[in-house]
Amino acid sequence: MDRGEIWLVSLDPIAGHEQSGKRPVLIVSKASFNKLTRLPVVVPVTSGGNFARTAGFAVSLDGAGTRTTGVIRCDQPRTIDMGARNGKRLERLPDAVVNEVLAPTGSYSELMFFM
Repeated sequence: MDRGEIWLVSLDPIAGHEQSGKRPVLIVSKASFNKLTRLPVVVPVTSGGNFARTAGFAVSLDGAGTRTTGVIRCDQPRTIDMGARNGKRLERLPDAVVNEVLAPTGSYSELMFFM
């Protein structure tokens, strides 16, 4: 599992306004962090995300040349146990898209993904 990979996983159970259901997620943590913790940090991909779009927290996959479509919700990072959730690797995003995803999180990404 490495930064930039899209995996299909169920995010249930959830609480409150968290993204739910079986959906693609983007791994934003580095491989070294994922290997050490076995808990990658992911952000969900959704076809909705109107709040995230208007607030500037979403990155669109339109024109990215990927099979996965929708927007990446940069405002909902979380750690998940990919094995326990039966995650399946789908594809890898172009570096330009991954860099755009990491930009909105600013210093948070530097703090969390130091490895």
